[in-house]
Amino acid sequence: MTEIEAKIIQLIQEICQYPSGSSERQKGLNKLIMLIQSTGKLLRGWGIPDAEEALQETWWYFCRNLCEATTAKEPFNPEKSSIFTWINNYLRYRLKDKQIRFYEQQNQFTTPFEKDEKEIDPTDLIPAPAQPRLILDEIEEWLKTNYQKLKRIHIRNRPDINCYVLISRRLPPETSWSDLSTEFDIPIATLSNFYQRQCFPLLLNFGKSQEYFDNEGYFDI
Repeated sequence: MTEIEAKIIQLIQEICQYPSGSSERQKGLNKLIMLIQSTGKLLRGWGIPDAEEALQETWWYFCRNLCEATTAKEPFNPEKSSIFTWINNYLRYRLKDKQIRFYEQQNQFTTPFEKDEKEIDPTDLIPAPAQPRLILDEIEEWLKTNYQKLKRIHIRNRPDINCYVLISRRLPPETSWSDLSTEFDIPIATLSNFYQRQCFPLLLNFGKSQEYFDNEGYFDI
């Protein structure tokens, strides 16, 4: 057990001594959540829509089942898993839910390559959390090296909207889909559809080759 994990376990023991719903427990939970987030060990979905919502659902589960089992079969048990494994196991499923829901919604829309495109205005995607600078530097270097290849993959009749441009603009600090839609004068659905189907798989393959991602497209811890 690392020093930070030992500190977290000690804080959990202190928190669970206070009654559920008490101000003392709430203050302790807030302190604990900030401490856990500061470690950078939480699983993060790269570009997954509603990732922030998935994280909030995870914290709700965390607070409800840390000391007592409210919605889970049993509360957190440090003898069975580390706190990070416990949280990330739940967060992984929530991220997967958001990813599936996104693809289901996208499948209801006309693809950007069909002639009679359906005009829609879906909710803008929530930006993914910023990643360590080292990873971003390596991704930016990959973009430069593969500039010609990525530039050739573009929306029909719009060579200015290509994988190089979209991947670059969606790296932290991200340009929102709504801003990109306004800039390129093209529907959000067309941009996000093209990105998810043509550009993101290329980024994902590079990430896997560098061991940034696991086999399901999530950042490895």
